[in-house]
Amino acid sequence: MTVASKTKVLILGGGCGGVAAAYALGATAERRAAFDVTLCSQGWRIGGKGASGRNAKDHQRIEEHGLHLFLGFYRTAFGLLRDAYAQLDGVNDGVFASVEDAFTPQHHVTLWAAPGDGGGRGWKDYTLTAPRWPGMPWDGDEEDLRHAPDRLAAMMQVKSREIGPERLAEPLDAARHAPAEPAERESLMAWFLDELRDMDWSLGWHVFKDLLEIGGAVLRGYFADILPHGWNAWDRINHLDFRAWLMSHGAGESAAWSETIRVIYDLAFAYRHGDGDDITDADIAAGACLKLILDLVAGYRCAPMWRMNAGMGDTVFTPLAKCIEQQGGEIRLFRRVSDIEFDRDRVVRVRMAVQAALATDRYDPYVRVNGLDCWPSEPLWDQLAPDTPHANFEDAWTHVSVGEEVLEVGRDFDHVILAIPPAASAALTTGLTAQNEDWAQMLRTVGRASVATHSVQLWLDRTTADAGWTETTDPVSGAYMPPLGTWADMTHLIEHEVWPNAEAKSCQYLVSVTELPPNLPPTSTHAPQLQGQANLAGQAFTHEWLQANAHSLWPNIAAPGVFDQNTIVSAFDHVNLSPSERYVRTPPGTVVDRLPPDWDGVQNMSLAGDWTITSINGGSAEAALESGKTAADALAQAMGVH
Repeated sequence: MTVASKTKVLILGGGCGGVAAAYALGATAERRAAFDVTLCSQGWRIGGKGASGRNAKDHQRIEEHGLHLFLGFYRTAFGLLRDAYAQLDGVNDGVFASVEDAFTPQHHVTLWAAPGDGGGRGWKDYTLTAPRWPGMPWDGDEEDLRHAPDRLAAMMQVKSREIGPERLAEPLDAARHAPAEPAERESLMAWFLDELRDMDWSLGWHVFKDLLEIGGAVLRGYFADILPHGWNAWDRINHLDFRAWLMSHGAGESAAWSETIRVIYDLAFAYRHGDGDDITDADIAAGACLKLILDLVAGYRCAPMWRMNAGMGDTVFTPLAKCIEQQGGEIRLFRRVSDIEFDRDRVVRVRMAVQAALATDRYDPYVRVNGLDCWPSEPLWDQLAPDTPHANFEDAWTHVSVGEEVLEVGRDFDHVILAIPPAASAALTTGLTAQNEDWAQMLRTVGRASVATHSVQLWLDRTTADAGWTETTDPVSGAYMPPLGTWADMTHLIEHEVWPNAEAKSCQYLVSVTELPPNLPPTSTHAPQLQGQANLAGQAFTHEWLQANAHSLWPNIAAPGVFDQNTIVSAFDHVNLSPSERYVRTPPGTVVDRLPPDWDGVQNMSLAGDWTITSINGGSAEAALESGKTAADALAQAMGVH
C-alpha cells in the first residue's frame, strides 16, 4: 500500500501568527498525518513582539517587549491556550496546570483627567470598575456584538446612579430601549446628548459627563452607520478617524479627546510618528476602533482585561511550543530569512542566514525558574559553538551568520506561511512587490503604518502602597502624562522571579509610543550599536519623565521635579526599534488594503499576523493568533483535511 506523502509547510516567523498556524496545523490526528510543519524563527526564542526573557544575571527577572494584557473578548487566544494546556496536562511539567491558573481577571482601570480639565487642579485620577459579565473567555461558544448596545446602555445606567442626577435616568432608560425606526433613534440620541450637556455637573464629575456623552455618540453612530447595514458593517466608516466620527454624531471636541478616548488611542499606539503628546499625530480607523471599544466594554467574558501570571513567553509561548513539538512539528531557531524568491505566483526558494552553530545536535531553549520552563533573555551560550559571538540575534541591524540555508519548493517545502510583519518582510519580497499590485499597495499603506514603542520595567524597594499609591490594588492606569502615560503594577510577577533577600517589593510597567531616531539606516546596514543607543536614549528620557511626573503615581518617593532613584533596585528599559518589533497601527483608509490570511495572490503562500484582515483589524495578540489559525484552517480545508 502506498502512503501519501505529507504536505511540507514552512512557517516563516515565530510571533503569535506563525506559532498559531503551526499549532493549528497539528491540532487533529488527521492534520498531523497530512502536514509536516517546520517553523523558523530568528534568535533563541519564539514570541515576536510578545517574547519575554529571564535574565539569569539579575534575579531571573522577567524582561518583556511591553505591557501585555489579554482582553476579555480574546476568544481565539484563550481558546488556543485552553486546548494547549489541556493537551499538556499530565504529560509535561514546566507549565501552569491550566489556562485558569495562567491568567487573573482585572476588573478596574484608572484614568487621569489632565490639569485644566478639573477646575484648574492638577492631574486627577478616577477608577472605573467593570461589571462581571457571564462566562469565561475560554468558553467554547461564540458570541457577537449584537447585544453590545444593550450592555453599553446598562453600564451607562449604572454610572448614572453613581453620579446622582435623577433626571439622567430617563434618557438612559430611553437609550436602552431604542426605537426600531432610524428617524426615531436619531431624534432620541440628539435629545439624549442635549440632556447631558444641559445638566448641572458638579466639579470633578465632568469626566462622567464626557463618558456618557461619548457613550451617547457611540450609540447614535452605531444606530446610524452600522446597524442598518448589518451588524458587521464596520468597514463603512474605516476611512474616517474615530474622533472625527464621534464628533459627527454629537460628541463635543473636548469629549472626543478626553482621557476616555485618549486611553484607547494609547492602547492602540495610534500615533503616526510616535509622538504620544501630539493630538495632531493621532489617528485610527473609526470602524476598527468602534468595534474594539464595543468588544472591550460590552463583548468580554467575566472581566475586560486579564493579567498573565508570568511573562508572556512563560504563559503563552512555552505551552504552545511544547504542543507544536509534541504534535510532531519542528521549531528551528537561529534562522533569519534573507530573501523569498518567486516565480510568477509561486514561492520557489527561501534563503535564510543561519545565525549560530549548535554545540550538539539539539538546542534546549528553556531555563527552569520556580517550576516554569521559561525563555532566557539571551541565548544559552553553552549550547552554541564556542566561537559564537555574543550578538543580539533579534536586532535587525546585527548581521551574524555561520552560513546560508537555501530551501527549495518541492524538496524542502510545498507551502509557505509568511508570518513576518510587512515592515520587515518588504525587503524580503521585492520580487513579489514588482509583480503583484495588491501586495505592493499593502506594503505602501499597512507596511508603513508601524510605530516604535518604548517599554520600561522598574523593580522598587517598597510596595506600591508604600510608594504612595493607595487608590486601588493591582492598578492598571491609562491616559496619564504622555508619552509614558500607561502604567500597571505587575508586582504579582515577582513570585515567579528569584529574589532571595526580597529586595524587590513591587514591579511597575510603563509603556508608550516613541519616535524613531533620525537618519535610521536601512536594515541591510550592519550597525549593531543602534539598538544600544536607542535604549540609552530611552533610559535618559525615562529618568526625566520620572523626575517630572512620578509624583502623581508614587507621592511617597517623588515630588514635582524630584524622584528618588535609590528606590529602584532593578530596571529594564527597551525601545522596540527593529521593524519586526514595531507595532502595526490601523490608520484611516488602510483597512481596505489589508490582505486575508488565505490570500490567493501567491498559490503556495498564506499570511499570518495582526497586519492581515481579521475580526479586529488592529495590532494585538488576538488578531495575530486568529490570523495564524485562519491560515492553517484554510489550508487544511483546501486539502480536504479536518
